[in-house]
Amino acid sequence: MGASRARLPSTADETRAYIDEHPSIRDALRDDLVNFAFLARKIQAERGIRNGEAVEMACRRYHQELRTELGRPPGLVRVLSHSRLEVRSRVALLRIREDAGILDRLYQIGRGLLPSLRRRGMFQMYQGTRALTILCEDDLLATLLEAIPARAVLGVERGLASVALRSDSEVEETPGVIATFAEALYSQGINCMETVSVYTDSIFVFREEAVIPGYAALSHLLGSTEEPPASASKTKRRPKSRPGTPKSG
Repeated sequence: MGASRARLPSTADETRAYIDEHPSIRDALRDDLVNFAFLARKIQAERGIRNGEAVEMACRRYHQELRTELGRPPGLVRVLSHSRLEVRSRVALLRIREDAGILDRLYQIGRGLLPSLRRRGMFQMYQGTRALTILCEDDLLATLLEAIPARAVLGVERGLASVALRSDSEVEETPGVIATFAEALYSQGINCMETVSVYTDSIFVFREEAVIPGYAALSHLLGSTEEPPASASKTKRRPKSRPGTPKSG
């Protein structure tokens, strides 16, 4: 008996796929913020579907399914509500080839800088399978590059900013935390250059022009609509961190 003919996607399948590919539309549909007729016409035009009524019906059915979905698990909500944001400006990112000798030199530099770093802030190393990534204060970059052969440098980025979410230890056993943060950024079209999860910290590195929208997207998850200062370097005071309040670098 010959192979069965492959099933073609139905109008409902095409409609669901389109909505799932656009998280902001999916969220708006779930929250009753979408005009079904307008959405159906948009999907019909972009997917080349002939039957507009079928698309609208599929939108309405998917809307009902989304409305009956359970919300975020209580554990995830609890982690988000107990997290706080910290923003640092003037961050540099350095990527170098994996090399034991260079790594030992960097450890020595880090130990020497430790007393001042407790006051000034950032010097973090993340070892991957092919490269070592260093996040540091921008003005430390020259010191580091003096200790690293030029041939080992894979890339340097200056003028960056980081947003760190500091959570309770419960985050270790709570599924979906990083996925929730990443979805919030993706739904707003915000690019994150580097993402690192270390114990209770989730760190996102942005180019400077993306840090304010990135912070806004993440703070929305914590129930805050505050934005960081346009230039954290101009902020003189350092208020005590609280949920949704940025800490300038």
